[in-house]
Amino acid sequence: MTTTPHNSMTHDLEVMHAEIVEGTREEPPYFSRLGRRYRRWKKDNDKQAQRISRLRRQAGGLDPVVYEQPYGAAKDRGFTGNGSGFAAVVSGPQEWQTTTNLACGFNPNVVGAPSPVIGTPLGRHLLTGTDVACDALAWFREGIIANPSAFILSLPGLGKSTLIRKMLMGHVAQGQVPIIAGDIKGEYVGFTEQVGGQVITLGHGHGTLNPLDAGALGSVVPIMEAHRETLEGDEAREFDELLERTKEQVHGRQVTMVTALVGLGRKGPVADWESMLISVALRELYATGAFSWDDPPILQDLIDHLEAGGDELRHKGRARSNEQWDARIDELALSLNALMDGAVGRIFAGKTTTPIDVNATAVCIDVSAVDRGDDAVKAAVMMSCWSAAFGSIEASHLLADAGLGRQRYFAATLDEMWQILSAAPGLVSRIDALTRLNRTDGTALYEITHTSKDMEALPTEEDRKTAMGFIERAGMVITGGLPVEELDKLTGKLSFSPAEAQMITSWSKGAPPKRSRTRGSKATPPGRGRFMIKPSKDGSPGIPIQTVLFPTELEFGLHDTNKRFEGFFTEGEVPA
Repeated sequence: MTTTPHNSMTHDLEVMHAEIVEGTREEPPYFSRLGRRYRRWKKDNDKQAQRISRLRRQAGGLDPVVYEQPYGAAKDRGFTGNGSGFAAVVSGPQEWQTTTNLACGFNPNVVGAPSPVIGTPLGRHLLTGTDVACDALAWFREGIIANPSAFILSLPGLGKSTLIRKMLMGHVAQGQVPIIAGDIKGEYVGFTEQVGGQVITLGHGHGTLNPLDAGALGSVVPIMEAHRETLEGDEAREFDELLERTKEQVHGRQVTMVTALVGLGRKGPVADWESMLISVALRELYATGAFSWDDPPILQDLIDHLEAGGDELRHKGRARSNEQWDARIDELALSLNALMDGAVGRIFAGKTTTPIDVNATAVCIDVSAVDRGDDAVKAAVMMSCWSAAFGSIEASHLLADAGLGRQRYFAATLDEMWQILSAAPGLVSRIDALTRLNRTDGTALYEITHTSKDMEALPTEEDRKTAMGFIERAGMVITGGLPVEELDKLTGKLSFSPAEAQMITSWSKGAPPKRSRTRGSKATPPGRGRFMIKPSKDGSPGIPIQTVLFPTELEFGLHDTNKRFEGFFTEGEVPA
């Protein structure tokens, strides 16, 4: 066997290196030819040893395969190295659409394409173009959602109120009664008039509301009393119990309403004995026979009776002289007088101008005339509106329970919820109770606001936690255009796929700046009328829709909330 000079030289260097390591030989001089050759051989040999060690580690301790080359570290676009599959340019993934029957178990991060036509027609599916219909009661009846309620979030000017008005129009068509108790901006007045409903206007110089009027709940008592005269035996005794509960319910609403208004005016608590005196005084007023359940007393009657101070009142108030009685009721009488003519003006000074009609196709209590900058007035009026509205709902249910009317269903709407929540701490608790009991009350609930920051801006920590729970308890959540940080906050309560999140954030962008030269060609924000319906919170795909307005809606301008700007929009137009 012939040895090549290169192999012989390598062998000699290996022998020399072993002798140097053993200490039997000195290392050759640094600048000699042999020394330079030895250092070059040693450097190459160290690199090879390191490579073999690395391969052995990657192979779990096994000896490396001959000529095996390791891959480099994984990068964003693959592994570097020869034959490692590195991609210099990454193209978009191929998209496919199929049914869940044909692609069972396939669940990537895509936008769902269900298109239910159940309930009120709203528009078209953004991806498939098919029709989509939705409202809380219809979806609750079909079992799609477990609670007949919806929470709507979207930036201003993207069509939240339009979407809800379309749903409410569907409720009217199905024989259900929308109730907008406290229309702060007057956006539902035109809709209510169009469907032949009842519009009640409240504000300074725009009608009065009697806090002692329990709404339609008091008006059903005479109807039930007339029906009682036709009953006998056990049936009559059972009906007497229902009639007595109804009277106590009306009485409780009156006491609660007056106490709440006094507390708002004082910006502090009302003593328990003050509530007791109000309750006793109201019972005595009805006992005189001067008032009836459908013709209740007004605040002035209550004040006069408290100041007169009957024997029972003085006994309950532990007043043994006129001086003690005057001292006992001074603060209460002052607070009640402030409701007659104070910050709230004359809104509560008199009988209710327009009582709620239980049989109306829709009810809208317009409070747009109330000063928006006065939180105390706004809170007092809103609480009164809600008391009257839910009194009418309870009245309808009582008539149905007594067999004196058909069972009716309602759709309560809380638009501009940020204003309602901030008006008074008591309203947050009232809405919280409604979100928990709306199934029992046979009522759908629509809660509408801009972002979750509206709930985080409430004054107390308790109110903030309670308000954030509205989203969790809603049967479905509908989101319009929202910024990225808002989606991050909602992540703990809703699950959005990357495609859904990209859609929602793209809808929050403004329209491109341009000048329109023809009538009707104004720039439109890309998210106007676009919404994502999330019927569940377990990560199921949402339903992206584009709201479509029907010719009748356009003809009557039911959804035009920019009427104040109509003249401004037409200024400076170039004639065709």
